[in-house]
Amino acid sequence: MSSFFGLRAEDKPAIHGEIFQLCFHGKGGFSFTEVYNMPTYLRRFYIQSASKFYEEEQKEYKKSSKKKSGISRPGIPRG
Repeated sequence: MSSFFGLRAEDKPAIHGEIFQLCFHGKGGFSFTEVYNMPTYLRRFYIQSASKFYEEEQKEYKKSSKKKSGISRPGIPRG
């Protein structure tokens, strides 16, 4: 069957994976219809941008959690 005017069956999981990523990780910034109708180059741009953002966020979180290496008591006397 010709796929000239539609998606090939083997392409659908990848495309719907991208749609899911943008809708889910975009935290409501995109609707399914917006992402589905979005040009491929824009969809991939937004996915890469979100990926970079979350990678940087993860690095900052790890960096800040290393600074808090021990349990500290905020000036509460024992006893």
